[in-house]
Amino acid sequence: MNRMRRIVIICAVGIGSFALVFVGCMSTPIDPWAEPADDIRVELVEWARFAQNAHNYQSWRVVLDPERGDRMWLYTETERLLPETDPPARQVTISHGTFLAVMEARAAQLGFEATINLFPRGAYDLNTIGELPVAEIVVRESPGFASPVAVAAQVDAITQPTIKYRYRPADLETGILQAIEGWSSPEDGIEVRVVTDLTDVDWLNDLSRQAYELEMRNPATRDETYTSTRMTRRARRRTPYGLAYTANFRPALLRVVEISQALFPQNQEAWAQTGIDQFSESLADINTYIVITSDTNDRTTQVHTGRILQAVWMDVQSEGHVVLANSQALQEYPEMSELYARVHERLAPRGETVQMLLAIARPAEGRHLHSPRLPVEALIHEP
Repeated sequence: MNRMRRIVIICAVGIGSFALVFVGCMSTPIDPWAEPADDIRVELVEWARFAQNAHNYQSWRVVLDPERGDRMWLYTETERLLPETDPPARQVTISHGTFLAVMEARAAQLGFEATINLFPRGAYDLNTIGELPVAEIVVRESPGFASPVAVAAQVDAITQPTIKYRYRPADLETGILQAIEGWSSPEDGIEVRVVTDLTDVDWLNDLSRQAYELEMRNPATRDETYTSTRMTRRARRRTPYGLAYTANFRPALLRVVEISQALFPQNQEAWAQTGIDQFSESLADINTYIVITSDTNDRTTQVHTGRILQAVWMDVQSEGHVVLANSQALQEYPEMSELYARVHERLAPRGETVQMLLAIARPAEGRHLHSPRLPVEALIHEP
């Protein structure tokens, strides 16, 4: 029984920080052959809800203009924030960028152009988050419009779950590594670089191990992550956001794990310890990282980071690999400050901000279920 209880807790591995889990709890999250929604705005939200996002909290709220059928606004849903893990809401803001990237790319697929006006009433702070819109989006017919982030809604990539902890070392050709770095955006002051040097990879793996252990031993962040985790199928249905086990196990074993979790729940300390052990073991197979840095760290830059993140993630996913967000050392609560300083001293010596640390791996074969996602109607609100 101890062995089974240990299996159950594997899902804790790596789910802190910008833990991005793909798509929904239904068997087919997106049907690319289905007729688009009558309202193009609803169709874009339908696709954008599968964008990568922090802790799978899906902190998006969309308001449709009741008088103009071509306009909507994106807000932050303040009921789904991460005050302990992401106190400045930086990762949540990055998640808005991924959402908008999918919107733009899906619009172009359907012959529309989505014009995005960021922070039309000014950038929010922690007092005004949720009150001020992240973006005004206007959608107009534009046959032939080519989105620069077209890959953000790449069908084969966005409909695949990110398999966690059943993987092998990355094996990407030089061309795709160069393409990943090509997502750098000098005009936005954002750089994307690939790290394969063994010395640097070892350092990043060790940093990731320390940061993950700190997060899982720090009561506030550990408890927030534990509370964010949907332990069973019933929990995913009741609360279809947050972290889940679905990408960690094949369906048959997943059911056994969920039953065991229901019958033999572990306390948070034991849950965290097994996660630390498994996460440490999993790093042995990581040989490639992506580092995203920015010259500034304002809200607009954070959104642009998310836009690039979505494109990078889909590029990697389309090559048969997965992205693992090992960004715990970038969390901005006091207990993480020493590791945060170390990672910036090494990776951002000119005063830049390290926005994301992403490991790459090849997933093992086998079918995995998708993680929970809120239905489109839950994200659309009245003005």
